[in-house]
Amino acid sequence: MNTSNFVTVRTAVLVLAIFAVLTIVLESINARIAGKPSVESAVGLTVEQADKNIKVLNGMPESQLIPTMKFITVSLGVACTYCHVMKDGQMDTAADDKETKRIARGMMKMVMQANTTTFHGEPQISCYTCHRGQAIPQGAPSFPVALKLMPPPGAPPPQSPSPTPPLPTADEVLNNYTNAIGGRTAIEKIKSAVIRGTVANASGSTGTFEADQIAPGKGYDTITTQRGTRIRVLNQQRGWEKTAFGVNELAGQQLQDVKLSLALFGNLNLKDQFTKFEVVGNDKIANHDAYVVKATRPDQKRERLYFDSESGLLLRRVTEMNSKVGIIPEETDFDDYREVESVKLPTTIRLSAIDTQNPTSTRKIDKIELNTPIENFKFEKPQE
Repeated sequence: MNTSNFVTVRTAVLVLAIFAVLTIVLESINARIAGKPSVESAVGLTVEQADKNIKVLNGMPESQLIPTMKFITVSLGVACTYCHVMKDGQMDTAADDKETKRIARGMMKMVMQANTTTFHGEPQISCYTCHRGQAIPQGAPSFPVALKLMPPPGAPPPQSPSPTPPLPTADEVLNNYTNAIGGRTAIEKIKSAVIRGTVANASGSTGTFEADQIAPGKGYDTITTQRGTRIRVLNQQRGWEKTAFGVNELAGQQLQDVKLSLALFGNLNLKDQFTKFEVVGNDKIANHDAYVVKATRPDQKRERLYFDSESGLLLRRVTEMNSKVGIIPEETDFDDYREVESVKLPTTIRLSAIDTQNPTSTRKIDKIELNTPIENFKFEKPQE
């Protein structure tokens, strides 16, 4: 390879790496968001309406910006400052001082164009496709390369695999789950829940949480750790989040995701949450054999649900968010089911997200009270 070609290739690689620089420190982003106008529509603001100097991600919901930046960071294995500059101790996300950021924009355009023209608009490739956690992706295989050799002449043919038993239907799996957690009658008796416990994050912070819910559409979730307190409120079709940076209104996908993170809305009535179900195969979750159900929500967000093939209980939910730079997954595992007033609920819940700073967060539930009175003031918009 001559020098000019090498420089060209290296520049292209840097472009992908810069893409990761777009990752913004979560605290900085929250501080920036705190001063944004209220969201009044169901979709919410787009990134160009809420942020400065947006040139590529135009039209993307503002609620997807933080997950997208984290996804890029993980994909390239870099920090925010790889592309962004620090000025006076603060992240200046709008500044274009670094070459890596300018190259990243070109790489984003390349990914978006490839998905549009080659994959009919489906986000099949992303920065992770090439980078796999490295700032500079490997463009050629490493030696020695293992070869898959053909069997020698006269060797016995490979044995045919044992026949696979037929998969159950989606209705059978979902009905088994409903019966496993207590049955439709017991589920419908639950009108409210107060849940308390502890939380431990991969970042090292620990603390307590409380989740209060009134069916069908009110939720109050607060977490307190050494880093402060975060409160999320859901009140029918509106929601808010309060942190040390202020109160931000939730809308669109953020609102739906918060609703599904609450036990009464998230797992008790699975059939009501999706427009389409399909059993697509088997898998192994820890020591459990599981049926895998692919489901589509009304907002077209896809999920994979994993049900224990013996007990029928839900073991895992994987959500997939389509973004302009690829599919961003989030995984929630459920364990330690216990019976509370004839209904089985998981008491260990682990969330795994695309986040280099805090990839996992585990909640251990100590107390569950069903159908107890909850003060309505908790579901009002928090004070600034």
